[in-house]
Amino acid sequence: MPSLPYGPDDDTAAEIYVREALRRSQRGNWSALLADDRVLQTYRVLRLIESGAVQKHVHHHDAIKCAEIDRDAGLISAARYAEMYREFADWRKRAVLFDSVLRQYLDMATERVRVIRGDAVVESLRHVLLTLAMAVEEHQEAHAGEESLADTALWARLRLLPWPTAAGAEQHVLANAVAAERARRGSARRMSDDVIQFEGSPVFGETVDVADLLLEVTDHARPACSRTELVELWKQRTPDLLDSGASEDMHCLREALLFLESLDMIARVSDESSTEVVVTDRARLAELRRRWDEKHFGLDDLNH
Repeated sequence: MPSLPYGPDDDTAAEIYVREALRRSQRGNWSALLADDRVLQTYRVLRLIESGAVQKHVHHHDAIKCAEIDRDAGLISAARYAEMYREFADWRKRAVLFDSVLRQYLDMATERVRVIRGDAVVESLRHVLLTLAMAVEEHQEAHAGEESLADTALWARLRLLPWPTAAGAEQHVLANAVAAERARRGSARRMSDDVIQFEGSPVFGETVDVADLLLEVTDHARPACSRTELVELWKQRTPDLLDSGASEDMHCLREALLFLESLDMIARVSDESSTEVVVTDRARLAELRRRWDEKHFGLDDLNH
């Protein structure tokens, strides 16, 4: 097995090497990178790269949201916003490809670290804690707008609990793990061809992901969302559909909304200037998501 061109304590050189390996995998010596004597260093570096990628995602999404606000306020022109959105979409395409490659090798490194360390207790704790956190977040969303101050304080405290990681890895809080798991579930729903039966009708994962988005952006006090806003949020949520083209992306959203409307879970209200999507049965919307996720993301499927 060829040796690596840096020492086991030189994480700076390791990061440069691993980044190049992620961009051009044929140049990376992944057998050596994932070998027992180097996998802990590789894992540390991959986590560092992942953290940087998350920060870039936040920066780019915040920037385009600010640009949208500036456009609506008349601070920038519609043409300038369109140019910025094209730049954002180009970045997002590249980011999706990079993230998929990073996730592949990070999963491999994580599994090797678990085998070497024998972290059965830590992994069991992560599994139980993430299961609890996902259940609490889904409950919070289902009852958003009607929760008590005690509920809000409890969830805020839960989100800040430390997320157990392998020794030497960057420490995170539980909220990071929940966000990563939700992103994983969203992508898996959209890629799945499987269905569940709900009230006598077959439901695809893409429809469930639209239900999840509606639960996220509305609550009992504000059950409506403008269709324009929903379209923008769906575009930001589905970079994995960009390569299929905008028309197919919007077709998925339109078909899902029509289906949910046919089940009387949502309604569309229009006037001369805009259309709003109103959640009319939040409990059934949450139940639809719960049933699909329970089938596809059971207790044995929390892999983080």
